[in-house]
Amino acid sequence: MQKEQRSNSYIVGAVLIMGYLYYRATFRQDFYALPNIIANFLQSQPLSGLFATFTFRYGEQMVSTEALGYFGFLGFFGSKIWLFLSYFILTYFWYGGLSGKMRDVVTPVVVALLLSVSYAAADEFHQSLVSPAFAMKEDVVLAGAGAVLAVITGWFFFTVRKGRK
Repeated sequence: MQKEQRSNSYIVGAVLIMGYLYYRATFRQDFYALPNIIANFLQSQPLSGLFATFTFRYGEQMVSTEALGYFGFLGFFGSKIWLFLSYFILTYFWYGGLSGKMRDVVTPVVVALLLSVSYAAADEFHQSLVSPAFAMKEDVVLAGAGAVLAVITGWFFFTVRKGRK
């Protein structure tokens, strides 16, 4: 009974995260903007010399301190780390919920990955419909990388560690 309750809790957590991701994509966001408290803390712009050496393209956008400014550059990485972590947690919750309900080892992995990556693609499509937001296929790939890492982590904590007890 306790295992069933824990599985249900993971699934409820996954659905709540999906709701959060939908909500976040619906409203206008100040992309690549750091919260004021962090910007005030980083007024001296530490590591700006190091960051100036990085220049790359992410989709159609050039990412560099020259193109985005120091705080825009940090905000870009902050938003991508947040995207990665959001889908990591979403997939971890899906895997935790499904692995408690299925005896098979492979099925929860496949279903959790499909649910998360499909939701990432649907979220990007939703962003393309919402005018202030923009959709990028690179974000789906980044979310998929977070999902794969979450399944590996979940497999370790839910399967491998269980065998050690």
